[in-house]
Amino acid sequence: MGVHGLSSFFTLNPDLSEWKNLHSTKLVIDGNNLIYMIYFTSNLECIYGGDYDGYATAIRNYFAAFKACNIEVILVFDGGHDVSNRKLKTAQRRLQERLATAKAIAKTGAPNLKILPILAHEVFKDVVRELGIQVLQCSFEADEEIAAIANYYECPVASQDSDFYIFNLVGGFVRLDSLSATPQTVTMEDGENVNTLSCRWYHVDNLLCHFPGFDKSLLPLFATLMGNDFVNGQMFEGFFSRIKLPRLRSKKLKISKQHTKMVGLLYWLSTTSADLALSQILQTLKSTRRESTERIVSETVARYEGFTSPFVDKFKNGAPMVLTDAANGTFPEWFSTLFFCGILNPYLLNIAAVHKVFHLTQIDCFDLESSYACSLPLRRALYGLVLSVNSACDKMPSIEEFDRDGRNIARCFVEPVLNAPGYGKLPKLEEIATLTLQKRKELFFCLFNVENMPDQCPETLHGLFAVICFWLKNSRVKVNENLLRSFLLGIILMKLLPRTKLSSRKTSEKLKFLKNGCTVRSCEGIGDILLGVEEQLNQDILCRVNSNFSKFFIRPTHNYAKRFDSELVYLVSQLQTCLLFARFLNRLLLEPCKNVEFHKILNGTFLYNFTKELDGRVNPDLFIAEYLGRGTVLDTEFALLYKKIHSLLPGDSFRPTRSAAGGKKKKKRVGLVLLI
Repeated sequence: MGVHGLSSFFTLNPDLSEWKNLHSTKLVIDGNNLIYMIYFTSNLECIYGGDYDGYATAIRNYFAAFKACNIEVILVFDGGHDVSNRKLKTAQRRLQERLATAKAIAKTGAPNLKILPILAHEVFKDVVRELGIQVLQCSFEADEEIAAIANYYECPVASQDSDFYIFNLVGGFVRLDSLSATPQTVTMEDGENVNTLSCRWYHVDNLLCHFPGFDKSLLPLFATLMGNDFVNGQMFEGFFSRIKLPRLRSKKLKISKQHTKMVGLLYWLSTTSADLALSQILQTLKSTRRESTERIVSETVARYEGFTSPFVDKFKNGAPMVLTDAANGTFPEWFSTLFFCGILNPYLLNIAAVHKVFHLTQIDCFDLESSYACSLPLRRALYGLVLSVNSACDKMPSIEEFDRDGRNIARCFVEPVLNAPGYGKLPKLEEIATLTLQKRKELFFCLFNVENMPDQCPETLHGLFAVICFWLKNSRVKVNENLLRSFLLGIILMKLLPRTKLSSRKTSEKLKFLKNGCTVRSCEGIGDILLGVEEQLNQDILCRVNSNFSKFFIRPTHNYAKRFDSELVYLVSQLQTCLLFARFLNRLLLEPCKNVEFHKILNGTFLYNFTKELDGRVNPDLFIAEYLGRGTVLDTEFALLYKKIHSLLPGDSFRPTRSAAGGKKKKKRVGLVLLI
């Protein structure tokens, strides 16, 4: 991300930044960067579908340090893809890189490779909203708005994006990975003891003091010539080959071979002006390319110089914020409000503004269809609802989906649907807010092809049950029934087992903590799933459950005898796409069903381990009963819950069971491709 090679240059030269103790200030954080950083630095699994409960714990722990230091965090997130498609190639390249990693993981379950699970963005926003942290979601690329918001508050920016070394930030720039995770007590000059977070702080003057005469207004041109997410630096290779860069003499800067051109360019720019530099650059290009190159350079330089944000206008004078679609039409006010505070996902804006969506490859069976194929009917309805904004006719544009096709990234065009079986014509986007709760709920269930719920089924689970039914009916291969057992049981266990302080622990420490953790009792929300259970639980039941199930939350070992089961993970991946687009629909319909919080229902490691355990049991239901405690309230209520789900399903929802003693495992069966 950012300016090519700049982050590694600053890593090589840490003295260009200075240590500071951060406290009692606002801090604008690049939310998209932080989503990745917390997950990947918290010893969490990503191979089996995501350990979202542990991720939520890691997020809470991370922000607790800021609260202790009186640091007010403002999280700013990217919105949709720019309508100019300036970053289209960057987005496609990242899809290819993710696909390559996913394929490598699917071969062996390699624990050293990482890809971010697809529900992590939603989990992150759920948890920070729960913590009361301010969330701002931009219409498109967030970098310029992050800089503008930070300058408005005169506070630092925290990010991993090297673009922020270029922006002229009043409060400076802090690399996210330099922020201490643990508060330290520091005695101030007035004798007061305050909690602080140490960090490396940078200002553009720290760099430019090494290049006397450099006009800081030339930094945007420097960044453009080096190349970034918007401009391919190779287009200026002719320029670099024709100018004579000065011989580098610097006792204070460490300059590796890869940074020679970068530092030489800084020296060269310190001897010229913006107009003269641009003129010399254009002279090295063919005359047919000069006009287009000048336009690209001017647009990119302007991005660094004239950064503004509608959020700043709103903070200053309450100016309304407007969200527009591809035809420059405006969205309903309720839609814009929910979007700018991060409740509606940028995926929806991509549908409306650029008619392109990008599907992040998961750990799939790469001989089968993409795991996103399972949720295609949900997306087609989503496209129809979103594209109806300002639509004067029934003909809508197709949506261009970038997704895995076999072992490569491909694109296809998907037609929106305008009707829902059992409901009729879909409402226009602007009409949704006028519908009654009952009509919105009716539409939601029709989209999932669920006619009714059992009367005894808790209303808080209606939306989740609809997703489960849809997943089982639309899976590209028949689902292993043991996976459904594990999924439902996992939801209950995550409300019973002590799962705090796990995110950064090593495997052995996690196991020890879980086994000894039965003194910690947290049954929050268990009554929403198993009616009347909470008051009947006692410490003996909790300790038994804790002792029996804790081992299934630990990373499994893969070898020749216990090979990685990519088909099982593929089934979980399909479920996750259904959960994701169900949330988008539920939010778009103003939540007719209770919002499903993924960090309270999904731990991929448990799903994988316990499903494999049940696969080896002759009677899985008996095994679950034994582990829950036969005859206990947990055992009987879980059996009833499972029966309720079964009553909603057709008889052929699952693949035929295989006896645990039936000898060698049969070859995997490839499901038929469903054409829609």
